[in-house]
Amino acid sequence: MSNQQTNNRPVHTIRHGKIKATIWANQTQKGLMYNVTVVRSYQDEEQNWHDTQSFGVQDLMIVAKAVFDAHTWISTQKAGENGSTEQNEGRGKRNASRQTA
Repeated sequence: MSNQQTNNRPVHTIRHGKIKATIWANQTQKGLMYNVTVVRSYQDEEQNWHDTQSFGVQDLMIVAKAVFDAHTWISTQKAGENGSTEQNEGRGKRNASRQTA
């Protein structure tokens, strides 16, 4: 089974000036996975906006910041997913031990 996007819309977008990191959620056989795309917006001579995946040296630290923020957001989402499962399992174990004690 190939990766399937859960919908056609991103789950989160991070912007730093003209740099944009877009986070997508994909349902896979292994569960929910996240992917990130990074683009730089620019205007042409006719003042039309476009996106490019090419970055100049002056963009690189901003790209790094956007990617770092995307990593933080994804990590927080995963911790929330895992934390709610662990909390529910932990509650069940505490209740079971109280019943037997």
